[in-house]
Amino acid sequence: MAVVFRDTDEVRTGSFLDRAGIGVSAVCLAQCVALTLAIVLAPVVSLGFFGSDLFHRLLLILIVPVSLSAFVIGYRAHGQVGLLLAGAGGLLILLLAAFLEATVLTPLAASLLTSIGGVVLITAHWLNLRQRRSICLQPR
Repeated sequence: MAVVFRDTDEVRTGSFLDRAGIGVSAVCLAQCVALTLAIVLAPVVSLGFFGSDLFHRLLLILIVPVSLSAFVIGYRAHGQVGLLLAGAGGLLILLLAAFLEATVLTPLAASLLTSIGGVVLITAHWLNLRQRRSICLQPR
């Protein structure tokens, strides 16, 4: 009896998008942690472009479509609403931090909120990737 594993273009694309989502979210998280340390350790130093609202919004231009695509493809494969909601929650936290940092949040609060959103998003991508892999490895 031969075992056939599912390996479609959508599965490969979803895997790539989850990995890309993890990577982009990790860059965002690393930048936020570094920014937080810079704020705590050297408040006098100008943070330049990497601490600006523009930089966060440019990162979101990458993070949002990659993440949405990965979670939709993952949901189609495994059907777990919880992972879809976790990804949406991470994105919502990141969006709130990005758009409230200029008006409402202190720099430290914005960095903390962005870091939390990044961790939630990375975790959701990782779980999404694992769920899709487990489905691909199941015999038909």
